[in-house]
Amino acid sequence: MGIAANLFRVVYATWRQYIYTAGALLTLTWKWLTKDKDYFTEYTYPEPECLKNWNHKFVQLKDIRMHYVEEGPEDGDVLLMVHGFPEFWYSWRFQLEHFKHTHRCIAIDMRGYNSTDRPSGISNYNISYLVDDIRQFIEVIGLKKVTLAAHDWGAMICWRVAMMHQELIDRLIICNVPHPTAFFDVYKISKEQRDKSWYVYFFQSQLIPEIAMRSNKMKMLEAMFRGKQAGIRNSQNFTDEDMLAWKHVFSQPGATTGPLNYYRDLFNAPSISRKLQIVQPKVLILWGDEDNFLDKKGAEFSVQYCRNCRVEFIRGASHWVQQDQPELVNAYMEQFMKEDIYGTVDNQKEFKSNL
Repeated sequence: MGIAANLFRVVYATWRQYIYTAGALLTLTWKWLTKDKDYFTEYTYPEPECLKNWNHKFVQLKDIRMHYVEEGPEDGDVLLMVHGFPEFWYSWRFQLEHFKHTHRCIAIDMRGYNSTDRPSGISNYNISYLVDDIRQFIEVIGLKKVTLAAHDWGAMICWRVAMMHQELIDRLIICNVPHPTAFFDVYKISKEQRDKSWYVYFFQSQLIPEIAMRSNKMKMLEAMFRGKQAGIRNSQNFTDEDMLAWKHVFSQPGATTGPLNYYRDLFNAPSISRKLQIVQPKVLILWGDEDNFLDKKGAEFSVQYCRNCRVEFIRGASHWVQQDQPELVNAYMEQFMKEDIYGTVDNQKEFKSNL
């Protein structure tokens, strides 16, 4: 039964990959035939001022040199923030500004992103390496009593960090990504989630996703963050300068291949043992309930895989929740980090705070 199930998953994934890639290829071919050739011209965008006035640092890990931004007192409680796709450290700008007065705030660029090294080869983006990057960073920098906050792909990695290296993590804040096992629980029963996961299969292909992302002056990035369906609802929180920051980062040579390789090696992720599935550190899940990529059942199902957990659904917020509703996200984070006693959650409810 296990062999048959695995074979079905491989065939299903391959079929969806070919379908979405063929559709993208036909669309790009049509654009090439009907649009001005400038449609495919690649631009390198200048660095905007919003990226400059921060405390930029680097640290050498075993295989890569990692870039990060650090703000706040060195002796403050640590808030370590890990971005998602297609993002970089700057997606935590609101949290850096808010918490730098009380915390040692650190926002990293994961491997393959922005100023962090970009090793070649899909196998170098296996999730085991991504998890170990976080472990090494914490140990090399010498961080203690870490609150680990993560979004999207970063959250997928940090769920595993909390499971495999619980001694390094005091608390875990997850934004809009379910526990890895909960995701597959939802995927099996939710047609909505299967439909929303189309991009995972499309990104398995090579070259075509890169061309799609970089063509038409990177309109795909604009659609992700400013589009009606997937974009940030509170548009004032994502300015023209912010959009330029994204285009600057992802228009650099080779800047899209590394992030896309995360998806290309996704199906080689090592399985999680039953013993490790239960997350021991305290967990806060913040979830924008208008996520265009993930079914909110994923947040609810995640509770059963956590020893201590709370879920806060943020109404009207998109997938990019910490940018979309930063004031509310910051308030929930602040309350969570101040709590000394945190009760066990033993059901799947929407928990509302008094904020």
